[in-house]
Amino acid sequence: MDPRATAAPAPDTSSDTPSPGGLARTIRLRRAEFAPLARHLDMPEPGVLSPLTDLCAPDPAAGPDATGPVREAAELLREFTGLSAATVRTALLPLAVPDRVVDARSALFNSAPTQCRLYASRRHEGVFVGLRPALDGGYELMAPFAPQDLAWWVQLQVQFSSGQPVPLPQEELTAEQLAFLLVLVDAYKTAFFRSFSGRRTEPEPVTVCVTDLLEAQQDALRVADRRWIGHAVAELFATQLHPGGRSGVTLPPVTAAVAERELRRYEESGYLERVGAGDPAAYEPGLTLATFAGTLFTWISLLSLHDVQVVGHEAGRPVAQEDMVLFVVTEPTVWAVVSQGLTRAREDWSAVRFGLRALGVVQACGLAAEFLRPIPELDLPEEVYRPEPEPEPEPEQVTATVAAPVSEPLSRPPAPPVSPERTTEPVFRPTHRVPSGGMSAWAAPDPSLKAVTRIDARVELHVLERAGDWAHIVCSNGWSAWVDGRRIEELGGADTL
Repeated sequence: MDPRATAAPAPDTSSDTPSPGGLARTIRLRRAEFAPLARHLDMPEPGVLSPLTDLCAPDPAAGPDATGPVREAAELLREFTGLSAATVRTALLPLAVPDRVVDARSALFNSAPTQCRLYASRRHEGVFVGLRPALDGGYELMAPFAPQDLAWWVQLQVQFSSGQPVPLPQEELTAEQLAFLLVLVDAYKTAFFRSFSGRRTEPEPVTVCVTDLLEAQQDALRVADRRWIGHAVAELFATQLHPGGRSGVTLPPVTAAVAERELRRYEESGYLERVGAGDPAAYEPGLTLATFAGTLFTWISLLSLHDVQVVGHEAGRPVAQEDMVLFVVTEPTVWAVVSQGLTRAREDWSAVRFGLRALGVVQACGLAAEFLRPIPELDLPEEVYRPEPEPEPEPEQVTATVAAPVSEPLSRPPAPPVSPERTTEPVFRPTHRVPSGGMSAWAAPDPSLKAVTRIDARVELHVLERAGDWAHIVCSNGWSAWVDGRRIEELGGADTL
């Protein structure tokens, strides 16, 4: 992770969800007003990812008088006074034919996460249309919402951190290892505060065991106490992934076998020290792990960006790439968790990897800006923007995947990140990895072309073919490119995590 960071200007808003800081204007709408507004602006038929399909349909849960009178279009668009209807239509076009959806959520310590969904389209690049719930039960529509507006929001959230370098217990984790680390922090936090229950003549070590970890996990599942990091992070994952929280999938559970294995691994690495000879074994965190966990005892805020970008069209459905970055803001530092391999992961998270970093404020803003850049040089087919076809009665599973979730107030989340055919592909099996310092990647084995992106250090790759010094590689999320085959490192039998 090497974000190209630059300082962003100070935001002019105190909201805890993304708000316009530049040219964006806000339209406050009730559900019944979306259809008249779309007709007035002569918006195209909603594409498969558009929320207008649901928002323009009658609300079966609302009575005939529940929404109140529908305002005239001129009243709805008063914030755009002086602009032509064609200009306003262009600004709102991504709402009708999006090919990218970014969910931005934030949560203060012990508070429920707020949400804002941002729609973008390559037909009108460089702007988003923001959609978020309003306090009165309606919606707020923000346009044109520039990436810089979102960068200001990120800076607003992370600016309360000192952003100091903090030692890490581990920089790359599997989904199982990340779940264990969060549970370990919560178990240690509970044990640490319990240690203040009475005075002692001699100091006693604060320890955790397998039972403590399993109890901490059960507490997180049973009690919605967002002060504990395990619950707070799991809540964001469950409400955003696959996509828009429709599946409710989150990090895998920590079993007794996983807890025992990881405790031994941390002991062998020197991050835990076994205390006494009891059963179950008790472990005292070393300085690095205790410092890491201590920063998360009283985290300030969480903010997450979940991105679904359409990359093609197969078998009548859009195919998309899914990524997520999570910032845990603490006073000492900003912890960043970046996903890799979410696109193909359903209930099986064995191939998902997470990068963990301690960042300064400027670095965090730079990482967010890098994350928000669209995938370069994509030529999407026209089918991506066409309305969703009527679902076939068979098989039933297909019909279920396009149903709107009951719990999501923003309506219609993106289509599934991969087509059903993609989910049956073989499990990604890495053969090489990117060397230290990262490396550039090209769309074709031609040095005269401009590199399309840089791949972070230690990212695992599978080599498809070679052409001279070039290697055609694919990453765990299905993205492929050409790289300098002389520089990639062969995995062999080495343990890469």
